[in-house]
Amino acid sequence: MGSGLRQQTRPPRRRSPGQGLARLHAQRAGHTASPRGVNPAGHDQQVILLQQVCTAAGLDPRGALRLPGRANAVYQLPHANAVARLRQTHNSPEWDRRMSASVQVTHWLAEQGYPAVRPLDAVAQPVTVDGWTATFWRYEAPDGDVTSAHVTDLARLLRRLHTLPTPPIELPATDPLGSLPNDLHQHPEALTRQQRDWLHRRCADISAAYPTAAMPPELDHGLIHGDAHTGNLIAARGGFVFCDWDSVSYGPRAQDLIPSLYGVVRLGSPRTSWLEMCSAYGIDPDLEHHPGMRLLHQAREIRALAAYIRAAAGSVAAKSELDKRMRTLMTGEDAIWHAPQGFR
Repeated sequence: MGSGLRQQTRPPRRRSPGQGLARLHAQRAGHTASPRGVNPAGHDQQVILLQQVCTAAGLDPRGALRLPGRANAVYQLPHANAVARLRQTHNSPEWDRRMSASVQVTHWLAEQGYPAVRPLDAVAQPVTVDGWTATFWRYEAPDGDVTSAHVTDLARLLRRLHTLPTPPIELPATDPLGSLPNDLHQHPEALTRQQRDWLHRRCADISAAYPTAAMPPELDHGLIHGDAHTGNLIAARGGFVFCDWDSVSYGPRAQDLIPSLYGVVRLGSPRTSWLEMCSAYGIDPDLEHHPGMRLLHQAREIRALAAYIRAAAGSVAAKSELDKRMRTLMTGEDAIWHAPQGFR
């Protein structure tokens, strides 16, 4: 390609553990990793967008590698020792504020000595081009063998995060539905009219109940990550580092434990993972039955549909899983869902 972005046309040959770890960390610096490795740069629109945002930021996009993602197009920038994340925000002022907050909060977390990915200091960001918003992050150099984070690693980092003071930053309020309402509006073709109507009603019910919902006192409001799961932990030098701060906000700390519970209820994680999570964090696992926790879990179930709605037009696997999830939600089935590669 004339863009200077490398493409892979065949599966990469087996690499040494150290090379595999470097690739894994590049994938996860700012987003969920895919164990299958780097994908081709491929999508022409995003290639052009990457060049535009890098030019605006004064960064060199040559040799960029397109990495797997859901909400974001994620690229490693080897000449800048950085990772670029592009999110389609449709010129939404609300999402621009949230992306800006992710940069400001991670700067502040670095000052607190908290292990979070760090934004590039020399770049004025976020950068917005044609309805896409980009942020730029330091590449996290790996060290040692590839290791997957355990729920206890997540619990300890969350406990540490939740004991920090409120940062001197205007935090956005937590939205338990994330980008789902906007994605429904932008991609109505992903669902049938019956499915859309049901999902709009469920969104309305949760949005109406959330503002006055009582939360467990030990998990009440404060600074939260907003999308806390083990896939957002990077095994870097010195320990695990938290990435993907697009949903950082002020809200119920219970929100940060919900993805682990969701993993048990909907994704087939063993029950012991929830028990270990709660033990490491220091709460009673029976809090899952608290009405506030149940409401947040219902929100998580439909919030997780957003990535599938965005991808449905271009992915048979995403469309199939979206239809399955909608069917089980609409009929009330307690089914285990099976996320395709790169999804949750």
